[in-house]
Amino acid sequence: MNLLEAIERRVSVRSYDERPVAPQHLERLTTLSRTAGHLTDVRPRIELVSGAERTQRIISHVIGSYGLVLTPPHLLVGVMPTESAIARLDLGYVLEQVVLEATRLGLGTCWITGTYDAQSAGDAVGLTTGEVAAAVVALGTPSERGWGRIHTGVVRRLAGGHKRKPLEEIVFAGRWRKPWSPEEADPTLVSVLKHARLAPSAHNGQPWRFVVRSDGIALALVRPMPIDAGIVMAHVALAAEALGRKDRWHVHWRDATLAQACGLPHDVTFVGRFC
Repeated sequence: MNLLEAIERRVSVRSYDERPVAPQHLERLTTLSRTAGHLTDVRPRIELVSGAERTQRIISHVIGSYGLVLTPPHLLVGVMPTESAIARLDLGYVLEQVVLEATRLGLGTCWITGTYDAQSAGDAVGLTTGEVAAAVVALGTPSERGWGRIHTGVVRRLAGGHKRKPLEEIVFAGRWRKPWSPEEADPTLVSVLKHARLAPSAHNGQPWRFVVRSDGIALALVRPMPIDAGIVMAHVALAAEALGRKDRWHVHWRDATLAQACGLPHDVTFVGRFC
């Protein structure tokens, strides 16, 4: 499948076949994690943890997380060189590129940013001073049998994974809350934004908003969730590239001047511009 199809088909898989992923696929993903485009100089590293016993130790240790994701044979652990919002942006951006490549290979994935044991994840990959294991992604072949398939469907619905806000709720024209109409917009831009809308986010909250301006697309967050911002920025960049657009992201985290130009409320965070 091509990249746009991968964005359209990606879902959060919560039950896996215990068989390990083919070595050539793992090598392809780990290579991409080192060569993928990034947003800033605070680049993360992505490490692979394999074996159901090791992965379950990381994702089932925290009370309340057991059973949410079942028997993934692998985890991708996102490690930031330091704790900062900018580092979290880049982690989301880089790791989502790996997630979409895994989808292209026919594999299942699931972002896990809250219900995992960061200490165990850090111990599994080995952290240097200042590094933070900020997120993990389950990786494997989706379970298509009996309970596994039912489990994924039930948890996905409980998490709201089947719901998405319409574009008109997350895209504005020129300034905050000014109505934007896809019928009157450039079709390529609409396609880019439609693929951005499909990005995963914590609790499927879709905390990002876009302001379409003459000087590009501005991205803002209604909640301070920079990993989610990095994920959706990857969707925008990859979809635009696939559709022949040459734009790129310029990070302007919490830029007050640009926030004012877009009319953002004081509690909304300006992230960057795609132009």
